[in-house]
Amino acid sequence: MLSLRKADRHGFTLIEIVIAVAVVAILAAAISPMVFRHLEDAKVSKAQSETEIISQAILGYYKDVGAWPVTNTNGPGGNGVQRLVSSTNLPSGASTTAAAGAARWSTYGTSKPLGDYLYYNNPDDDSSATGNGADQAGQDWPTSGRVSWKGPYLDSYEILDPWGNAYVVNARFFPTGSYTGQRRHKVFVMSAGPDGVWSTTWEDNTTEDILDDDIGTVVTIR
Repeated sequence: MLSLRKADRHGFTLIEIVIAVAVVAILAAAISPMVFRHLEDAKVSKAQSETEIISQAILGYYKDVGAWPVTNTNGPGGNGVQRLVSSTNLPSGASTTAAAGAARWSTYGTSKPLGDYLYYNNPDDDSSATGNGADQAGQDWPTSGRVSWKGPYLDSYEILDPWGNAYVVNARFFPTGSYTGQRRHKVFVMSAGPDGVWSTTWEDNTTEDILDDDIGTVVTIR
């Protein structure tokens, strides 16, 4: 009996441990690309969903106040806002295969935080992540009555895409925006996508498609 108990207590040999580790490493190497691909697909889906949510929030804002988010003076008035940004953490530039003017998503004209319109009632020349300056009588939208701000339309003031960058809206192309050209351009809510650089043109007179890994939603203006 004693000899049997001793035999029962023997451990793994070095060769067995090496084989087990090798099998685990092979399985991990085979599975990892699939896991990472699914994680990246989930991020893309999340970004697409968030651009759609922002688009719907903009339409809700317009329905309530009767104006597009381009104002930047008291009243609120003016239409000098060229871009709406969901964060100050903007993508850095354009890809090597980008369409003409793609870098303008991060650089063109005057920008204003998206949250000034959709999280706080702060559509004048103020900007504040804490809400300071919001709901000022005579400067911002009224908060009661038929035409009034009924937000917040989004859950937070700042929104980052799954890769840590801002969403950008080419606000100058809203019907009351500063654009005065003859051809009406689409208004997009855009993310620069996984690579963090822009590929989609800012303004094109022949085609306005979302290119490469950029992610976006058209704001449906009727």
